[in-house]
Amino acid sequence: MVRKKVNRNKVNSGKHTFILSSFLVFLILLAVGLFFTNQSLSGKLSQNQASSMHNTIEEGQHKMTLSSFDRELAKQMMDKNNDGKCDECGMPVEMCIDSGQMECNMVADAKIGVLGSDHIHADWKIYLKGKQLDLSKYSHMTRMQKGLSVSSFIHVDSGAEPTGDVLHMHATGVPLWIFFESLGLELPADVKTYVNGKEISDYKNYVFKDLDKFLITDGKGDLNGQLNSITNFAGNH
Repeated sequence: MVRKKVNRNKVNSGKHTFILSSFLVFLILLAVGLFFTNQSLSGKLSQNQASSMHNTIEEGQHKMTLSSFDRELAKQMMDKNNDGKCDECGMPVEMCIDSGQMECNMVADAKIGVLGSDHIHADWKIYLKGKQLDLSKYSHMTRMQKGLSVSSFIHVDSGAEPTGDVLHMHATGVPLWIFFESLGLELPADVKTYVNGKEISDYKNYVFKDLDKFLITDGKGDLNGQLNSITNFAGNH
């Protein structure tokens, strides 16, 4: 019986080829695994970043966040028994506030939306004793920088127009009383309010619409002149 001579060089070459192929397959599987792991981590990071930004909106070149006034008012509205939990959803109230809420949005009939859920503007004037109330000192950014009370949900700010001529709203459903309370402004009880030329009964709970023109007055002075003095700058925003 004749034995065939084994070519050891071919055997060794085959072994090397097998090892090299296996190593390449391992590297490919490792690369694929790392890719999907990275994608998963990136997704989680993006979710965390998005969550942390719920209470922050981009406004021009700066970021707008809930002011200290907003946070305190939100606690009063969502945690009336002061137990640290939202009265409606049971979550830690600070968590609700950090997500940009003024009132719990888990409730179906919640009126005030999360900060950044809207951005609209209205032209307005306030006249007391026949004189226009100067709102220039109540600029949102100025007061924030000085640590003074102001709301990021509804405020006046400096711009191309005189400060105070345009009222900004940065969430849905924000009533006017929040603006006045944030600044500690108390108007006479008998003031009248005209929205787009028509009188309304309750200015404090009024939620203005985009491009509204409204006047708050104690009735002293020329009413037509006061109505005609309302500017038309809201459309520029």
